[in-house]
Amino acid sequence: MIELPARRRDTYRLVNARWQTERAGVPAKGKVLKGIAASPGIIRGNIRIIRGEHEFGKLLAGEVLVCPYTNPAWTPLFATATAVVTETGGLASHAAIVAREYGIPSVMGIPGITRTLKTGQEVQVDGNRGIVSQF
Repeated sequence: MIELPARRRDTYRLVNARWQTERAGVPAKGKVLKGIAASPGIIRGNIRIIRGEHEFGKLLAGEVLVCPYTNPAWTPLFATATAVVTETGGLASHAAIVAREYGIPSVMGIPGITRTLKTGQEVQVDGNRGIVSQF
């Protein structure tokens, strides 16, 4: 019985990684990155790139969460983050809905943003217009 959950986790990671790569398309470039405005507000702060559950403990209070996607397991991070930016998703995605519930700005659907930006980098997240500006 213990083997089944481990096998499911491994399969989920493999399939999800493949889907995310196919969905990501052309990586974002430039100082101003455009995505989907998903939760209103404007925040300027340092980012923390979180690529999976194994990195949850790295997010510090006041940082901007930048990630490939979120699912319900990611919800506690929204209480710590000042904004959320994802590579995939739209207005009805998990990250967008939870960001609106927590009242923090969010921008969805910026392909390759976890590879374009670096942890600690200062950005401005404009959830009103769907723009992430690098400094």
